[in-house]
Amino acid sequence: MVKKVLADLKRIPNVDWHWLLIWIGIYASFLFLDVFVPHFYGATLLKYAGIFLCLVYAYQKFRYDTLLILALLMTLLSDTILVWTPYYIPGVYCFCFAQFFHMARFAKTQPKFLAVFFVAVFLLFVFGVVQGLPPIYAIAVVYAITLVTNVLLAVGWWRGDRGNFRARCALYGFVLFFCCDVCVALQFLARDGALPVVILPAVSFLVWLFYYPSQVLISNSSNLAVPVSKK
Repeated sequence: MVKKVLADLKRIPNVDWHWLLIWIGIYASFLFLDVFVPHFYGATLLKYAGIFLCLVYAYQKFRYDTLLILALLMTLLSDTILVWTPYYIPGVYCFCFAQFFHMARFAKTQPKFLAVFFVAVFLLFVFGVVQGLPPIYAIAVVYAITLVTNVLLAVGWWRGDRGNFRARCALYGFVLFFCCDVCVALQFLARDGALPVVILPAVSFLVWLFYYPSQVLISNSSNLAVPVSKK
């Protein structure tokens, strides 16, 4: 599957070897560091830079796709909060809106739906807290709903247009995103004492094994037809 994706990447418009080498270089570098030099600060910088460059890439190649750019911008904001601060709830809340913008571009919703979504997320969060859920679990449930929705939307797009490379990028990207967040949930539960702490090294490694390629693929998943011409 990886060879097929790489081969397709070389053929589609506005994707070049420079970006392929950057993606592969960043990915291989931080995976090597995670295995052989765990807890090295430079690996965290590489991971964050990789997510930032996904936004740069999408803006360079698909800047006409405003919803994709907004989704990746919210993803970067979420990662900024989660990587560099201890404030998990705002980070996950921002991720809800990253998922919203992906949902909006796949489902082609009207702009006013953003206000509805904002209110719905807030009400679901409040309801969960009132029902006794810790705030982080309440917002995680809301986030999980948005992520699963996007997985299903990506599957639907791919089934309706199997020859479309970008549809495959969306499908593979969101499946990997889902796998990443399953590992994040296991990681959090292990740190919270609900699961054996012995699983932490493995799931912590798997988080970024899945997450970074998911964002590279998603940054190639614009579903608008008109590409930006190269200058």
